[in-house]
Amino acid sequence: MAKVDLPRHWQDWASWVLALWLLISPWAMDFSLEEPATRNAVIVGALLLALEVVTLSAFGTWEEWGNIIIGAWLVLSAFVLPLANAGARLNFIVVGAIVVVLALYQLWDLKRRPPAEALGRPQNPPPGK
Repeated sequence: MAKVDLPRHWQDWASWVLALWLLISPWAMDFSLEEPATRNAVIVGALLLALEVVTLSAFGTWEEWGNIIIGAWLVLSAFVLPLANAGARLNFIVVGAIVVVLALYQLWDLKRRPPAEALGRPQNPPPGK
C-alpha cells in the first residue's frame, strides 16, 4: 500500500484551494446557469483535485506538468468557450494563471534544491553517521 502524506508546501495547499474553488465557483459567482462555464469549472476543478490527490502518494514532476496543462487550458478556455458571464471569464484567467505560476515555481524549486528537500522530506544521513 502506498504511503500517503499531507501536502508539505504552501504551493500544494494553494492548488487544493484553487481546485475546490473551481468546483464551487459556478454557484459562488452566480454563473451556474451558463452550461459551458459550469461544466468547464467543475471538470477542470475535479482534474486539478485528482492530480493533487495522486501527488499525496506518488509525487513526480509529471504532476506539475499536468497542472501547467490544466492552468493553460483554463486561461485559453476563457477565450474559446462561449462565455456570457464576465466573472466566469475572469475567474478562469486568474485561476489558470495562478495554477501555471505555482507549477512553474515548483519545477524551478525542484531544480535548485535536492529532491528530498524540495519535497519537504527529511534527507537520510550518510551511512555511518
